[in-house]
Amino acid sequence: MAKRENKFAKTVRKEDVSNENFGLGRPFDFDDKFNRVAIMGALVATIILLIFRQVTGSGTGSVMLDGVSYAAGFFFAYLIGREVDPEPGREWGALLGAFVTLGLETFMGVNINGVVGLLWMLFVCRMFNRTSGSRHRIGDNVIILGSAFWMGHIGYWLFPVVTGICYVLESQIKEGYFRSLYLAGIAFAMCVVTGRGTEVPVLSSTYLYMMGIAFILFLPQLTMAAYSTARDDRHNQYLVRTRLQCAQAVFLLATGLLIYFGGNTAGIIFLPCIGTAIGTGLFLLLYLVKKKQEEEGKQ
Repeated sequence: MAKRENKFAKTVRKEDVSNENFGLGRPFDFDDKFNRVAIMGALVATIILLIFRQVTGSGTGSVMLDGVSYAAGFFFAYLIGREVDPEPGREWGALLGAFVTLGLETFMGVNINGVVGLLWMLFVCRMFNRTSGSRHRIGDNVIILGSAFWMGHIGYWLFPVVTGICYVLESQIKEGYFRSLYLAGIAFAMCVVTGRGTEVPVLSSTYLYMMGIAFILFLPQLTMAAYSTARDDRHNQYLVRTRLQCAQAVFLLATGLLIYFGGNTAGIIFLPCIGTAIGTGLFLLLYLVKKKQEEEGKQ
Protein backbone atom coordinates (compact mmCIF):
# COMPACT_ATOMS: atom_id res chain seq x y z
CA MET A 1 0.00 0.00 0.00
CA ALA A 2 1.45 3.33 -1.05
CA LYS A 3 2.25 5.84 1.65
CA ARG A 4 -0.17 8.75 1.66
CA GLU A 5 1.43 12.06 0.76
CA ASN A 6 1.14 15.02 3.12
CA LYS A 7 0.59 18.10 0.97
CA PHE A 8 1.48 20.39 3.86
CA ALA A 9 4.92 18.81 4.26
CA LYS A 10 6.08 19.89 0.81
CA THR A 11 8.86 22.43 0.71
CA VAL A 12 9.48 24.25 -2.50
CA ARG A 13 11.69 27.08 -1.30
CA LYS A 14 15.25 26.47 -0.18
CA GLU A 15 15.04 28.88 2.72
CA ASP A 16 12.52 26.64 4.51
CA VAL A 17 15.38 24.52 5.84
CA SER A 18 17.40 27.38 7.28
CA ASN A 19 17.69 28.09 11.00
CA GLU A 20 17.01 31.79 10.79
CA ASN A 21 14.72 33.32 13.40
CA PHE A 22 13.44 36.03 11.05
CA GLY A 23 12.30 35.40 7.50
CA LEU A 24 10.27 38.47 6.56
CA GLY A 25 12.95 41.12 7.05
CA ARG A 26 14.06 42.91 3.91
CA PRO A 27 17.30 44.84 3.31
CA PHE A 28 16.92 48.60 3.10
CA ASP A 29 19.26 49.79 0.36
CA PHE A 30 20.34 53.39 0.90
CA ASP A 31 21.68 53.45 -2.67
CA ASP A 32 18.11 53.09 -3.90
CA LYS A 33 16.87 56.57 -4.85
CA PHE A 34 13.31 55.78 -3.78
CA ASN A 35 14.48 54.77 -0.32
CA ARG A 36 16.49 57.97 -0.02
CA VAL A 37 13.53 60.07 -1.09
CA ALA A 38 11.35 58.26 1.46
CA ILE A 39 13.76 58.99 4.32
CA MET A 40 14.29 62.62 3.38
CA GLY A 41 10.60 63.09 2.69
CA ALA A 42 9.66 61.69 6.09
CA LEU A 43 12.07 64.02 7.90
CA VAL A 44 11.30 67.21 5.94
CA ALA A 45 7.54 66.69 5.81
CA THR A 46 7.43 65.86 9.52
CA ILE A 47 9.24 69.07 10.45
CA ILE A 48 6.94 71.15 8.24
CA LEU A 49 3.80 69.54 9.63
CA LEU A 50 4.97 69.93 13.22
CA ILE A 51 5.58 73.63 12.67
CA PHE A 52 2.18 73.97 11.00
CA ARG A 53 0.31 72.20 13.80
CA GLN A 54 2.11 74.06 16.54
CA VAL A 55 1.44 77.43 14.89
CA THR A 56 -2.21 76.62 14.33
CA GLY A 57 -2.60 75.02 17.76
CA SER A 58 -3.94 71.77 16.31
CA GLY A 59 -1.31 69.42 17.76
CA THR A 60 -1.90 66.75 20.39
CA GLY A 61 0.19 68.60 22.96
CA SER A 62 3.27 66.40 22.62
CA VAL A 63 5.70 67.51 19.93
CA MET A 64 7.75 64.33 20.24
CA LEU A 65 4.76 61.99 19.87
CA ASP A 66 3.42 64.01 16.95
CA GLY A 67 6.82 63.90 15.26
CA VAL A 68 7.18 60.14 15.68
CA SER A 69 3.63 59.57 14.44
CA TYR A 70 4.08 61.71 11.30
CA ALA A 71 7.42 60.15 10.43
CA ALA A 72 6.14 56.62 11.09
CA GLY A 73 2.97 57.24 9.07
CA PHE A 74 4.93 58.47 6.06
CA PHE A 75 7.56 55.74 6.25
CA PHE A 76 5.13 52.86 6.85
CA ALA A 77 2.92 54.09 4.01
CA TYR A 78 5.97 53.86 1.73
CA LEU A 79 7.03 50.42 3.00
CA ILE A 80 3.53 48.96 2.79
CA GLY A 81 3.16 50.48 -0.67
CA ARG A 82 6.25 48.57 -1.80
CA GLU A 83 4.64 45.36 -0.50
CA VAL A 84 1.20 45.71 -2.09
CA ASP A 85 2.71 46.88 -5.39
CA PRO A 86 6.22 45.40 -5.66
CA GLU A 87 6.28 45.65 -9.47
CA PRO A 88 9.55 47.14 -10.82
CA GLY A 89 8.96 50.54 -12.39
CA ARG A 90 6.05 51.47 -10.15
CA GLU A 91 7.99 52.51 -7.04
CA TRP A 92 6.69 56.07 -7.34
CA GLY A 93 3.27 54.74 -6.38
CA ALA A 94 4.49 53.93 -2.86
CA LEU A 95 5.96 57.42 -2.51
CA LEU A 96 2.75 58.99 -3.80
CA GLY A 97 0.87 57.02 -1.16
CA ALA A 98 3.23 58.33 1.51
CA PHE A 99 2.59 61.95 0.51
CA VAL A 100 -1.16 61.32 0.32
CA THR A 101 -0.87 60.00 3.87
CA LEU A 102 0.75 63.22 5.04
CA GLY A 103 -2.07 65.20 3.48
CA LEU A 104 -4.68 63.08 5.24
CA GLU A 105 -2.88 63.27 8.59
CA THR A 106 -2.64 67.04 8.32
CA PHE A 107 -6.42 67.30 8.51
CA MET A 108 -7.39 64.13 10.41
CA GLY A 109 -4.58 63.92 12.98
CA VAL A 110 -2.27 61.13 14.15
CA ASN A 111 -2.22 58.42 16.81
CA ILE A 112 0.98 57.02 18.30
CA ASN A 113 -0.63 53.56 18.53
CA GLY A 114 -0.56 53.58 14.75
CA VAL A 115 3.10 52.56 14.86
CA VAL A 116 2.17 49.13 16.25
CA GLY A 117 -0.85 48.72 13.98
CA LEU A 118 1.14 49.60 10.87
CA LEU A 119 3.98 47.26 11.88
CA TRP A 120 1.38 44.50 12.09
CA MET A 121 0.05 45.33 8.62
CA LEU A 122 3.54 45.43 7.10
CA PHE A 123 4.47 41.97 8.37
CA VAL A 124 1.11 40.45 7.46
CA CYS A 125 1.55 41.67 3.88
CA ARG A 126 5.07 40.22 3.78
CA MET A 127 3.80 36.93 5.21
CA PHE A 128 1.50 36.56 2.23
CA ASN A 129 3.55 37.90 -0.69
CA ARG A 130 6.96 36.66 0.55
CA THR A 131 8.89 39.46 -1.12
CA SER A 132 11.72 38.66 1.27
CA GLY A 133 12.05 35.22 -0.30
CA SER A 134 11.21 33.36 2.91
CA ARG A 135 8.23 32.24 4.93
CA HIS A 136 7.41 33.69 8.33
CA ARG A 137 9.52 32.41 11.22
CA ILE A 138 9.47 32.61 14.98
CA GLY A 139 10.68 36.21 15.21
CA ASP A 140 8.18 37.38 12.60
CA ASN A 141 5.35 35.58 14.37
CA VAL A 142 6.31 37.21 17.67
CA ILE A 143 5.98 40.60 15.97
CA ILE A 144 2.64 39.76 14.32
CA LEU A 145 1.07 38.11 17.36
CA GLY A 146 2.57 40.61 19.80
CA SER A 147 1.26 43.55 17.78
CA ALA A 148 -2.17 41.95 17.50
CA PHE A 149 -2.28 41.30 21.25
CA TRP A 150 -1.27 44.86 22.11
CA MET A 151 -3.83 46.38 19.77
CA GLY A 152 -6.50 44.06 21.12
CA HIS A 153 -5.48 44.89 24.67
CA ILE A 154 -5.91 48.64 24.18
CA GLY A 155 -9.39 48.23 22.73
CA TYR A 156 -9.11 47.21 19.09
CA TRP A 157 -10.53 43.75 19.73
CA LEU A 158 -10.73 42.70 16.07
CA PHE A 159 -6.94 42.56 15.61
CA PRO A 160 -6.49 39.04 17.10
CA VAL A 161 -9.49 37.78 15.14
CA VAL A 162 -8.19 39.12 11.82
CA THR A 163 -4.73 37.76 12.66
CA GLY A 164 -6.15 34.29 13.21
CA ILE A 165 -8.05 34.44 9.92
CA CYS A 166 -4.87 35.54 8.13
CA TYR A 167 -2.91 32.59 9.49
CA VAL A 168 -5.64 30.15 8.45
CA LEU A 169 -5.73 31.64 4.96
CA GLU A 170 -1.94 31.57 4.68
CA SER A 171 -1.88 27.86 5.47
CA GLN A 172 -4.32 27.07 2.66
CA ILE A 173 -2.98 29.06 -0.28
CA LYS A 174 -0.18 27.98 -2.61
CA GLU A 175 3.07 27.15 -0.76
CA GLY A 176 1.29 27.72 2.54
CA TYR A 177 2.96 26.78 5.82
CA PHE A 178 0.90 24.19 7.72
CA ARG A 179 2.05 25.38 11.14
CA SER A 180 0.23 28.64 10.46
CA LEU A 181 -2.84 26.77 11.70
CA TYR A 182 -1.26 26.48 15.16
CA LEU A 183 -0.47 30.17 15.11
CA ALA A 184 -4.07 30.87 14.16
CA GLY A 185 -5.12 29.01 17.30
CA ILE A 186 -2.85 31.24 19.41
CA ALA A 187 -4.31 34.34 17.78
CA PHE A 188 -7.89 33.24 18.43
CA ALA A 189 -6.98 32.33 22.02
CA MET A 190 -5.89 35.94 22.54
CA CYS A 191 -9.52 36.95 22.21
CA VAL A 192 -10.18 35.37 25.58
CA VAL A 193 -7.62 37.67 27.20
CA THR A 194 -8.26 40.85 25.23
CA GLY A 195 -12.03 40.47 25.27
CA ARG A 196 -14.41 42.60 23.27
CA GLY A 197 -15.24 46.22 23.98
CA THR A 198 -18.83 46.90 24.96
CA GLU A 199 -18.73 50.49 23.76
CA VAL A 200 -20.09 51.01 20.25
CA PRO A 201 -17.41 52.84 18.20
CA VAL A 202 -18.32 56.03 16.40
CA LEU A 203 -17.24 56.22 12.77
CA SER A 204 -17.42 59.44 10.81
CA SER A 205 -18.82 59.30 7.29
CA THR A 206 -15.56 60.93 6.16
CA TYR A 207 -13.72 57.65 6.75
CA LEU A 208 -16.38 55.76 4.83
CA TYR A 209 -15.93 58.05 1.85
CA MET A 210 -12.14 57.73 2.03
CA MET A 211 -12.34 53.94 2.27
CA GLY A 212 -14.70 53.87 -0.72
CA ILE A 213 -12.30 55.94 -2.82
CA ALA A 214 -9.33 53.82 -1.73
CA PHE A 215 -11.22 50.60 -2.51
CA ILE A 216 -12.19 51.72 -6.02
CA LEU A 217 -8.72 53.03 -6.89
CA PHE A 218 -6.91 49.97 -5.52
CA LEU A 219 -9.04 47.27 -7.18
CA PRO A 220 -7.05 47.32 -10.48
CA GLN A 221 -3.99 46.27 -8.47
CA LEU A 222 -5.62 42.87 -7.89
CA THR A 223 -5.98 42.37 -11.63
CA MET A 224 -2.49 43.57 -12.52
CA ALA A 225 -0.94 41.29 -9.89
CA ALA A 226 -1.80 38.37 -12.16
CA TYR A 227 0.85 39.70 -14.58
CA SER A 228 3.45 40.62 -11.97
CA THR A 229 7.13 40.22 -12.80
CA ALA A 230 8.36 41.16 -9.31
CA ARG A 231 11.03 38.94 -7.73
CA ASP A 232 11.94 38.13 -4.15
CA ASP A 233 15.05 39.43 -2.39
CA ARG A 234 16.89 36.25 -1.48
CA HIS A 235 16.66 34.01 -4.52
CA ASN A 236 15.57 36.42 -7.25
CA GLN A 237 12.62 34.17 -8.04
CA TYR A 238 9.31 35.44 -9.36
CA LEU A 239 6.74 36.06 -6.66
CA VAL A 240 3.84 33.62 -6.51
CA ARG A 241 1.11 35.70 -8.07
CA THR A 242 -1.75 34.16 -6.10
CA ARG A 243 0.07 34.99 -2.88
CA LEU A 244 0.60 38.56 -4.03
CA GLN A 245 -3.10 38.89 -4.81
CA CYS A 246 -3.92 37.48 -1.38
CA ALA A 247 -1.63 40.05 0.24
CA GLN A 248 -3.41 42.84 -1.62
CA ALA A 249 -6.87 41.52 -0.76
CA VAL A 250 -5.98 41.08 2.92
CA PHE A 251 -4.49 44.57 3.01
CA LEU A 252 -7.66 46.09 1.60
CA LEU A 253 -10.19 44.05 3.57
CA ALA A 254 -8.32 44.15 6.88
CA THR A 255 -8.00 47.92 6.66
CA GLY A 256 -11.71 48.29 5.99
CA LEU A 257 -12.82 45.90 8.73
CA LEU A 258 -10.49 47.28 11.40
CA ILE A 259 -11.60 50.84 10.69
CA TYR A 260 -15.30 49.97 10.52
CA PHE A 261 -15.30 48.11 13.84
CA GLY A 262 -12.68 50.34 15.48
CA GLY A 263 -14.27 53.72 14.84
CA ASN A 264 -12.63 57.08 14.30
CA THR A 265 -9.50 56.27 16.31
CA ALA A 266 -8.86 53.19 14.17
CA GLY A 267 -9.43 55.37 11.13
CA ILE A 268 -6.64 57.68 12.24
CA ILE A 269 -4.34 54.72 12.87
CA PHE A 270 -4.89 53.35 9.37
CA LEU A 271 -4.71 56.62 7.46
CA PRO A 272 -1.36 55.46 6.01
CA CYS A 273 -3.08 52.36 4.61
CA ILE A 274 -5.81 54.49 3.05
CA GLY A 275 -3.14 56.78 1.63
CA THR A 276 -1.20 53.79 0.31
CA ALA A 277 -4.26 52.35 -1.43
CA ILE A 278 -5.08 55.71 -3.01
CA GLY A 279 -1.49 56.49 -4.01
CA THR A 280 -0.57 53.12 -5.50
CA GLY A 281 -3.95 52.78 -7.21
CA LEU A 282 -3.79 56.26 -8.71
CA PHE A 283 -0.21 55.81 -9.91
CA LEU A 284 -1.12 52.46 -11.50
CA LEU A 285 -3.82 54.17 -13.56
CA LEU A 286 -1.38 56.87 -14.68
CA TYR A 287 1.23 54.19 -15.43
CA LEU A 288 -1.19 52.21 -17.61
CA VAL A 289 -2.37 55.31 -19.48
CA LYS A 290 1.21 56.33 -20.21
CA LYS A 291 2.13 52.82 -21.29
CA LYS A 292 -0.84 52.67 -23.65
CA GLN A 293 0.09 56.03 -25.18
CA GLU A 294 3.66 54.82 -25.74
CA GLU A 295 2.41 51.67 -27.48
CA GLU A 296 0.08 53.70 -29.72
CA GLY A 297 2.98 56.03 -30.58
CA LYS A 298 5.06 53.12 -31.83
CA GLN A 299 2.34 51.99 -34.23
